[in-house]
Amino acid sequence: MDNRERRRRSIRRRREQELRIQYIALAVAAALLVLLMCTGIVRWRERVAEKKRLEEELALQEREEELLSDSVLQYEDLVKYYAEEEGIYEYVPVLLAIMEVETKGERDDVMQSSESAGLEPNSLGPEESIAQACDYFRGLVDRTEDLDVDLNTIIQAYNYGPGYMYYIAENGGVHSFDLAVEYAKEMSGGRTAKYTHYIADFNGNWMYLYGNMYYVMLVEQYLP
Repeated sequence: MDNRERRRRSIRRRREQELRIQYIALAVAAALLVLLMCTGIVRWRERVAEKKRLEEELALQEREEELLSDSVLQYEDLVKYYAEEEGIYEYVPVLLAIMEVETKGERDDVMQSSESAGLEPNSLGPEESIAQACDYFRGLVDRTEDLDVDLNTIIQAYNYGPGYMYYIAENGGVHSFDLAVEYAKEMSGGRTAKYTHYIADFNGNWMYLYGNMYYVMLVEQYLP
């Protein structure tokens, strides 16, 4: 092999090496570009999701302000705090609606939760009442893991007690007004009383003397 041929081969090898290096560099650049694009898309989606969450929270807050009295809204931060402590933050609107039904935020025992703590009625102050209500409600929520009942059953059980959840679990797992009536009839021994409230107009303004069989309907008025 003469010198000229060796030079040509050497030049060819160097060119091939350069091309391989360029190819690798382009591949790395393309991979980095794809990575940056993916990261950008993820961050964009995160920003969109965060914006949507904030918009939903604002809409919820505005709706709550329309439905709830100022005397209840003054306790909103406390309800959020204790609900988060109990791991039931998503139920804050329900808890505020319950307060609206129970006292409109105008008594010391704002959630009427003293008896659920084994105390005399109206024994707790506002913050203690909210803390106890959140603890009690969390206990009701925990029961759904075994009983598989709906949210309205939990709401009615706040008024009737946990026994109602077992009753509903044995009767289809979904609260209804008729089941609430039947349970109150059973627990009251059939004793009734007049109940003058527009929510009960459709039913002749009466109730069984056990809790309030219209409780879910009352609470639903204040749910956003």
